[in-house]
Amino acid sequence: MFHHISKGSWTFSDQDHGWQISDSTAEGLKCKNGGLAVLEPARAPKWLELLNPTEFFADVLEHETNEIDNFITNAIRFIEDVQIPDGSWYGNWGSCFTYGAWFSLGGLAAAGKTYDSCLAIRKGVEFLLKLQGDDGGWGESWLSCPKEKYIPLEGNRSNLVQTAWALMGLLHSGQAERDPMPLHRAAKLLIKFPNGRW
Repeated sequence: MFHHISKGSWTFSDQDHGWQISDSTAEGLKCKNGGLAVLEPARAPKWLELLNPTEFFADVLEHETNEIDNFITNAIRFIEDVQIPDGSWYGNWGSCFTYGAWFSLGGLAAAGKTYDSCLAIRKGVEFLLKLQGDDGGWGESWLSCPKEKYIPLEGNRSNLVQTAWALMGLLHSGQAERDPMPLHRAAKLLIKFPNGRW
């Protein structure tokens, strides 16, 4: 199977799936110490490495600062470049636009971007806010993925998981400081989700 070379972004799992994925790139940007999100950040003191029985894993993720800076710059550019004009990101599976917005907003924020400094964040926030339902939630149909456009759930119903994704994306963007009301409405729905079903 042929895939384009991945430059400046994270892909799904392995060489058999080398497609650039906006949500994987955003998740990768969350790591504070230069590692990748699929690996645990260093939490123990350096001296603990002396007890490491698998020394071939020692310092496998050390990179030069300029390499990391270039990597982050390219990843940010990728997230901004794949954003759709309506402010969304195509997440490549299932309820893909809500999911893509959550991870993209989180990744941009982790890279130091803010609502005030980043047009992509402002557009992503606008995309999510315009789709918030009357009940405070979000609900996207799985049909969004194959049709490659946002399609709400039948009857404009809200979905618990998608409401949580949108809420987290808005939190990453600093929505609480601008206008917390959309967050309060979403949280209220999550607390009292219809029929108490999670």
